[in-house]
Amino acid sequence: MNKKSNHQLFKCRLVKVAFLSVMAVLLIGKLMAQPHMKPVVFAEKWIDQHFVKEAIPPFSFVYDGEKSENLIKNWKKSTTQLKSDNTNEKKTLFSYADDRTGLVINCTVTSFADFPAVELDLCLKNAGKIQTPILESIRTMDYIITGIGKTNLHWSKGAVSSFDDFMPQEKSFEKEGESLHLEPHGGRSSYQNLPFFNAVGENKGVVMGIGWSGDWGADFNSVAGGLSFKAGMQKTHFLLYPNEEIRMPKTMLLFYEGDQWDGQNLFRRFIIAHHHPKVNGKPLTPPITWGVFGTTPASVHLYNIDKIIEHKLPLDYYWVDAGWYGKEGVWTWYDTGSWDLIKNLYPNGFKPLSEKLEKDGRHLMVWFEPERVRKGSRWDKEHPEMLIGHDGNYQTNLGEAKGNSLMNLGDPKALKFVTDYITDKIKDFGLGTGCYRQDFNIEPAYCWQSQDVWNRQGITEAKYIEGLYAYWDSLKARFPGMIFDNCAGGGCRIDLETTGRAAPYWRTDGPRDAVAHQCHSYGLMAWIPVSATSIDREGNDYEFRSSINSSLCINWQHSGDGVWYKLPKDFPYDWAKKTLDQYLGFRDYFMGDYYPLTPYSQNQDVWMAWQLNCPEKGEGMVQAFRRENCICTSACPKLRNLDPKAVYILKNLDSKGSTEMTGRVLMEKGLPISIINQPGAAVITYKKRR
Repeated sequence: MNKKSNHQLFKCRLVKVAFLSVMAVLLIGKLMAQPHMKPVVFAEKWIDQHFVKEAIPPFSFVYDGEKSENLIKNWKKSTTQLKSDNTNEKKTLFSYADDRTGLVINCTVTSFADFPAVELDLCLKNAGKIQTPILESIRTMDYIITGIGKTNLHWSKGAVSSFDDFMPQEKSFEKEGESLHLEPHGGRSSYQNLPFFNAVGENKGVVMGIGWSGDWGADFNSVAGGLSFKAGMQKTHFLLYPNEEIRMPKTMLLFYEGDQWDGQNLFRRFIIAHHHPKVNGKPLTPPITWGVFGTTPASVHLYNIDKIIEHKLPLDYYWVDAGWYGKEGVWTWYDTGSWDLIKNLYPNGFKPLSEKLEKDGRHLMVWFEPERVRKGSRWDKEHPEMLIGHDGNYQTNLGEAKGNSLMNLGDPKALKFVTDYITDKIKDFGLGTGCYRQDFNIEPAYCWQSQDVWNRQGITEAKYIEGLYAYWDSLKARFPGMIFDNCAGGGCRIDLETTGRAAPYWRTDGPRDAVAHQCHSYGLMAWIPVSATSIDREGNDYEFRSSINSSLCINWQHSGDGVWYKLPKDFPYDWAKKTLDQYLGFRDYFMGDYYPLTPYSQNQDVWMAWQLNCPEKGEGMVQAFRRENCICTSACPKLRNLDPKAVYILKNLDSKGSTEMTGRVLMEKGLPISIINQPGAAVITYKKRR
């Protein structure tokens, strides 16, 4: 975090273009100085400057040993306006054709009427009659950020099942020649690092994002003209066969004026507007889920569902996790790839559960992992021709694969097989208006690489990722009322492409610990507004408030993998009902603007606090946490982006009555918060007095 920022630690006191001509660089600098332009005007000017006839486009590659900047200016260029279902989006296709070899580069550029942002989607096609020369070092974005002055780059760690998941990161580019390389490792897009970055300059900046649910790479270099940003697949070195076409990672740029958090919140709003899942064509309302492991008998599920209904707990989805499939008797993870219900657990299938839930306006949620296939499972035995990495001898970051193989979604036959198979399961389970949960506990890069010969490196991954999107999109088209959970080993596949299709309702396999959950929220909320993490212990306000987000994942009465039992007679239903109803009263604020009010810290002797603000409504809330070893009973964080002249009505959810303070006082002097419990958590809502 920036030490010169307005953040306070309350401890023991109140506490592109890489080859732009000089003229183009000057034009971009001038454009960056005019953020008051309407977003659509801003974006169109950016597009004009990079895709006019004379310009070198802001992507790059090496073709037959020659850099694209030396080739593409001599290729045939065409421009086509494409249709878009979103009236706030304008899509333009820029095509560059090499008549000599038949290679066509199709770059679709999306601009937005409501945000100063652009997205690039690159497709490569061989329109010739023979194979192309080698394409390599393909970068969907190759751009120099100029006009923002000295740059601090902000990003967050990814998910590796640790306390550090989503920890904020920062690098200052002080002098020319400094560089930084980021990647996810292993083929899952948010393992190790999230694919979102914020280059913060002097009262302006650029947020960058990558849409690729595989092995992307991003390079940042301080150059004479500014900060160079190059992004694409980690490894590309391949030829294309006649009529072969593949896609490359999506990349985006969002320009803003202000400080880091003006940029972060503009990006959050952009995600909600253009990369947020829909249900029956309407934006998804983040759900409350109740998780139960799949080895639990159906009779227990039905009993607990009856109790949830009887006590009117506001739960949207009853979640059956892994363990419902495989061999009769003792289930193990080695059964992944055998998707038959265990009959002694579910003698009548899932329909009795889904029908009971649907009758009361609730839905079923079921865990699947169709991409990973264990050795000896049904799919392994019956469809080995559809699997890659099948010998199980390839190496990963975690060691030997130990019998994991990958269903090759890049193979049209395998893609059709999996899509139809899971479609039948969804119908059989009554899951069409429920939630399809997709896990992914494998590092796929090593399977992809095992298939690539020297002149086809990257092809297997590219086709696989395209197949993955086709799979999800097909299920969504078949079941428009179904929502999707994107688990992927706990938050390991979060990117621009997945955020629009699914949400991480289990964002990490990391510690199920209150402070860890606070830290995970602190880092992840800067980038995406929808996520959830496990809430394990009922009756514990500190853990509940430490773990809440825009969505909830309730795991009361159980923690970890294993059989669940009937809810006990002394289960605190009254506390659960009151707590969940209270949460619903402020849940919408999680979709507002996010401001950390203290620095990030894992220490047990500090306060942590943040603000969620909805300026259009004049409402919001503050969450504050006094940790276990913190001796300070009070703090006074300064709030952000309020109306200084307005009077705000503040309510502490643990106190009766309300207080009033002006926006100016709240921003300049701060909001006094007292927490007696150690540890303890407070939620304070505010609303502008009309």
